[in-house]
Amino acid sequence: MSKLERLLNLIAAMVEATRPITRDEIKAKLPEGTYSDNKESFRRTFERDKDELKKIGIPVLFDEVTQGYSIDTGVTKEQSLDLEPDELAALHIAFNLVRFESSEKDNPFWKLGSHINSEGDVQPLAEIPLDPTLSVLLGAATQRQTVNFTYNEEGREVQPHRVTFKRGRWYLSGYDMNREENRNFRLSRIKGKIHLGEKNSFKPPEKTKLELSEFPWRYGEEPARTVTMQVEPSQAPWIINYLGEESVQKVNDDGSVIIQEAVCDWKAFRSFALTFLDGAEIITPKEMRDSMQIWLKSLL
Repeated sequence: MSKLERLLNLIAAMVEATRPITRDEIKAKLPEGTYSDNKESFRRTFERDKDELKKIGIPVLFDEVTQGYSIDTGVTKEQSLDLEPDELAALHIAFNLVRFESSEKDNPFWKLGSHINSEGDVQPLAEIPLDPTLSVLLGAATQRQTVNFTYNEEGREVQPHRVTFKRGRWYLSGYDMNREENRNFRLSRIKGKIHLGEKNSFKPPEKTKLELSEFPWRYGEEPARTVTMQVEPSQAPWIINYLGEESVQKVNDDGSVIIQEAVCDWKAFRSFALTFLDGAEIITPKEMRDSMQIWLKSLL
């Protein structure tokens, strides 16, 4: 995970909390892998991130009684710092996540750096995708408001848990009341107006584990199917490293591996399987194996 993603997710975790939360609670709310599982390494990295946010004007507060951290959205601090363009861009987004109603004249990043175009306008040093639905959904997660929206042409009613930035995209994690299960939604696929329910209309989950990855087959709208695929020995180390040990169902005596994936977008997984050419074979389910063979024959 990049530093940019880590800072954005750290701020989102503190903003959406209804009370000061401890360092360990913050870690539990963030995507897996954000911080090291080694306690001392986690502590050092967290302290560096916290201090960096405070230096740039993000008001991170510490409560002695609860040993918890929070963000005061009504306070800013103007300082002059020497920041890299990507760091400035990341913290600019973070600032706007925290202060929904700030005006341009209050924005300390005007004083921290930018560049001027030929017409004399202030331009950003770098760009990060800022989805127009972001502030609405982050606010809904904070206020515990149900949201109704259109996603992939279907109406959805969701209890939002949190918004996360991952691999250059924004995601909403929440309980899908239509499908009666926790789901992840890519913000760029939400269309039209988002309708908000009453504040505090649902209780926050005791603990949510948001598992996001760059694998597109995990985020389709098809019913999830467990697909197993055998990969030849020469490609086994790569796919284990790429998908992670948890995807390995079996390592065969010849060095080949059988991986297991939850597939919600068959076409996306089919494209992934084809990158191995004849070095991979769909094993189960039978209908997916047959589907692959029929599709390949249609190309001949």
